[in-house]
Amino acid sequence: MNNLTHVKTLYKDLLVLAAKNGQSVYENELNKLSNLKSVRASNQNHVMIQEIFRTHWPAFKELYGPKLRPSIIANVEKMIDCKDLSKGHLFYECPSCDQYLLTGLSCHSRFCASCGHKYRDQRSIEIQKKLLKVPHRHFVFSIPFDLRPFFWKCRALFDCLFHSVNQALHFSIQQSKADRLRDYRLGFVAFLHTSGRALNPHPHIHVLLAEQIIDLNGHQKHLYFFPFERLRKAFMFIFLRNANHILKAHASKNLYRQFNILRTKIIKHYKDGFYTYGPKVKEYSKFYNSKMIADYIARYASHPPIAESNILSLNDEDGQLTWRYTPHEDKDNPVTVVEHAFKFIAKLIRHIHDKGFHQVRYYGFYANKSDRVQGKPKLLLSSSIQHLKSKLKWRIMLLNAFRFDCLLCSCGSKMVLNLDLSYLKLNSKEYISDA
Repeated sequence: MNNLTHVKTLYKDLLVLAAKNGQSVYENELNKLSNLKSVRASNQNHVMIQEIFRTHWPAFKELYGPKLRPSIIANVEKMIDCKDLSKGHLFYECPSCDQYLLTGLSCHSRFCASCGHKYRDQRSIEIQKKLLKVPHRHFVFSIPFDLRPFFWKCRALFDCLFHSVNQALHFSIQQSKADRLRDYRLGFVAFLHTSGRALNPHPHIHVLLAEQIIDLNGHQKHLYFFPFERLRKAFMFIFLRNANHILKAHASKNLYRQFNILRTKIIKHYKDGFYTYGPKVKEYSKFYNSKMIADYIARYASHPPIAESNILSLNDEDGQLTWRYTPHEDKDNPVTVVEHAFKFIAKLIRHIHDKGFHQVRYYGFYANKSDRVQGKPKLLLSSSIQHLKSKLKWRIMLLNAFRFDCLLCSCGSKMVLNLDLSYLKLNSKEYISDA
C-alpha cells in the first residue's frame, strides 16, 4: 500500500469514527481534514511564500548574505521555521482514545503570512481602543517618485516621514496666534506602508484622524474642514526641510548633494505640494466606519507586501516564479509578472524594517503620553474590547476561519495539553497562554 492510499484509508476511518459520535463531530472532522495544509496546497493554484523561501533562501543568503541587514535575516528565518515541529510543538492527547495532535509553534513575525493575520487583528483592536466616539477620516500622504529611492539608501527617512506628517497636520490647524495659544491638538493614528501593488518602493503614510481638536484645557471642538491646499504645501516643505537635516547628518556627501539638486527641481515642479488625500468617510464608499478603516490600514502593517493568492506558480527546475497584481489605474486588467525567485525575494525583503521600528504610531491627543482624552466617550467599551481579544485564541481563530474545532477528537472528546510530551524551547508561557 503506497502512502497516498494509506492516508486516504486513515481519513476514511477517522470520518467513520466521527460519524458514529454525531453529526456535529462528523462535520468538524470533515472540515478539519479538508483544511489540512497538505490538502489545501494540492487544491489551490498559488504558491505559499514560506515554501518559496524554504526552497531558495539558502542559496540567496549565500549569494547576498553580506549585504543583508540583520533584521531581514532574523525575520525571514523565523518565518521559514514557523510551525516547524522540529523547532518546537505542543502535544495534545485525547483522554478517551489514543489519538493526539501536534501543533507547531508560531514565529510571531509580521513577515509571516500566517502569523500576520493575528497580528493585524491585535493591532486593529489596540487602535480602536484608543479612538474617541467621533467621526474619523482616512488620509493618505505620498512621496513623489523621484524621492522614493532615497528612503532605501537612508532608512532614517522613514522616521522623518512620520514626523513631517505630524507637523504638517498640526500646522494646518494652527492658523492664528490664538490657535497656538490654545495649543489645539489633533488625534490620529499613522501607518507606514512602503510598497505599491507591483512590489515597487512606494513609501506613504495612511492616517486615521478624528474630526476633533482638543485644547490644553480639554475642551473639544468639531473639525470638518481641512485646508488641503495649505496642507499639501506644508507637507512638501516640511518634509524637504526635515529630510535635508536627516541626510546631512546620516547620509554620504554624494547622496546629500543629489538630494539638494533634486529638491530644487521638485519645489519648482510640485507647485501645489505633494499628494494628500482625505475625503469624508461618507464620500469614500469603501469605508463607512472607523473600524473598517482601522482593519484595512492595519492589514498592511502585518503581513508581506503581497497576498499569497496572487502568487500563481513556481518552476522548480529554473526557479521562475509567476505572480500578478492589479494596477490602481486599470483594475479590470491584472498584470502578470514572470521573474526568477531571487528577484522576487529581493523585492519582498527590502520592506522588512529594522528591529524596534514602529510602523504604527499615535499622535496628538491619541499619543500615549497625552491625557486630553481622559473621561471622554470611546468608540469601544471595555467589555467589547475584552470580547474581541477573547477571539484571538488560536483555537477560536481556526474555528471562525475554517469552521472546525482543532481540539475536538473524532471520538467526540476534547483533547488536552500534555506539557511533558510537548517540545518547548523558549517563551513557553506565551505559547501555552495563547492556546
